[in-house]
Parts: sequence; structure tokens; C-alpha cells
Amino acid sequence: MIAYVLLIVLIAASLPPSTANTPHSNSFDAIKGCIQFDDALGYNETPLYLATNTFRHIGRTSNSRYFRIGVVGKNDGHIRYGRTAFPFNDNVIELVLSGWGNTQTVSRRQYRHRNQTFNNVLLKELATPRLLHRARPMVFKLEVFDNGLVQLTKDGEPKPFFQFTDSLHAIPPDYMAFVKFDVDMIYFYDCPLNEEPTAMIGGADSVLLRCSFA
Repeated sequence: MIAYVLLIVLIAASLPPSTANTPHSNSFDAIKGCIQFDDALGYNETPLYLATNTFRHIGRTSNSRYFRIGVVGKNDGHIRYGRTAFPFNDNVIELVLSGWGNTQTVSRRQYRHRNQTFNNVLLKELATPRLLHRARPMVFKLEVFDNGLVQLTKDGEPKPFFQFTDSLHAIPPDYMAFVKFDVDMIYFYDCPLNEEPTAMIGGADSVLLRCSFA
């Protein structure tokens, strides 16, 4: 029996801990393993669109894709995504995080012309005071569903803090860009998803069950 208990303790200790709901002693622990992007161009410049199929960390369900992203900045984090790397004369989705003096979050469908003029269609706006911070990252999951539903959920929270639907267009997140407005921003993308790891031999409880009847 002592040998069984020791085996259980050793196996349980060797399993990787879940970080999904673990509080971070340092707020920047949350962006460990992410790629830093601190060269965001201005709102009306031509941003670099990153192909999301090159990301190492992409979550998938039967009807959605999701990404984990971090943002550091005083206000006005801008994220755009769409179908191509050069989405001119085409629609993209634009997310404005804590715009208007760090007071509200907005989603828009944006049609941008080659001469950099654009048309915005407001999809959703919501008061989100003090969502961003100039000295620590706000980390969230961006999930885009095939039917046009989009949800933003902060780390450690069970429900989205912002969601909207654009069912008539349902623009996929094949390419993603990060932009700034009036202040410098730092983005972190391709972040580890921090999901519950699946052990090949099951969790500690299943190990206990197997050992008890060995």
C-alpha cells in the first residue's frame, strides 16, 4: 500500500499544472510564451496583416477559431482581421479596445479603399471603463464563430466581457493586424491558450483508481 501511495504522489507531481485559472503573481506572467508586437503603425497607415494559420497556438471547435491576445497601452487598442493579407476594397472587422479615453469598446465592419479612405459600420459599442492599462497587459481570448458571432473573454473570467454578431458577413480571422491610434501600444499575440492539459495516462484521480486495483 505504501508503494502504491508513493507511486501516486510521484505521478501526480510529474503532471504539468493547469494555468487556466491560476492567478499570476506578476501580471506579465500572463503573456509568457506570446510573441511581442510593439511596432504598431498609425490608424491610417498600412498595417502588417499576419497569417493566423502560421500561429503556433490556435484553438478550434467544430464551429469557431480562437486566439489568446495581450494588450498594453493607455487606450485605443485596435485589432483588425479579415480574409486576406491586403484587404483593400474588402471588409474587415475592427475591434477598438478602450477607445474614447479608456471608456468603451467598439466593434465595426470596415471597408477600406486603396487610397486609405474607409467606411465604418458600427456593430456594437459597450462601456468598458479602465479596461486597458499603460503598465500591465490585459489578456483575453478572441473567439470567432463561423456564423459571425465574436466573443472577447478576459483571462480568468467565465463569460465574455464583449460580444457581437455580424451574421450577414461572418468575416473569418484568416489574417490579423494590430494598429494604434493616438498613443503607442504593445501587443502580444500567438499566446499559449492555457487550457487544461490532457495527460496520456489520465489525471491524478484516474491514476489512483488504477493503482488501487493493481
